[in-house]
Amino acid sequence: MDSSPTKALVHQILTHAEDYPWRMQEQIGLLSLRLDDRRLYRLHVWEPCPEVAEPPVHDHPYDFVSMVIAGEVVNTRYQEGPSGAEYSRVRYLASDERVRRTDTVRLLATSATMRQGDQYAQLAHELHDNRQQPGTVTIIRCSFKDVAELTVCLRVEDTFVSGQARPATRDEVKRITTRALTWFR
Repeated sequence: MDSSPTKALVHQILTHAEDYPWRMQEQIGLLSLRLDDRRLYRLHVWEPCPEVAEPPVHDHPYDFVSMVIAGEVVNTRYQEGPSGAEYSRVRYLASDERVRRTDTVRLLATSATMRQGDQYAQLAHELHDNRQQPGTVTIIRCSFKDVAELTVCLRVEDTFVSGQARPATRDEVKRITTRALTWFR
């Protein structure tokens, strides 16, 4: 993806954000918009929750490539290792997140910072988390996989929270996209 024309198109969408059907994932501060009918491309506008000290370590039902349109993302990948930090690992059915099993795992982290124009790829089974500057904008291209089970790893003291999105309110769209537009000045 070339970032220059993409950034101009994203700016147009954000300028008229209230005209689109955005979705919200409160627990990670993600406002998202599907950009095509096949759900392969999504626009993400990040507004991390200050109450959430650490984002959940997780995998996905798709491989993806993410491009930073504006702002900054720190993507951290995790691998199992005996000297890693201890996490509570929750594995749940992709078709029903209420069906789950829990154990513990030790994870080692490796982080990389991405800024405007940078891209990174993530395979469906790879565990990762993301931290963003408020208002950061990314576009993700998904390649869905046949995944029966998904994983979330939490610090032992944290509890499982659904990753399901809901329709965003008009106020959320306005507040979050207004902050994102400051990256376009």
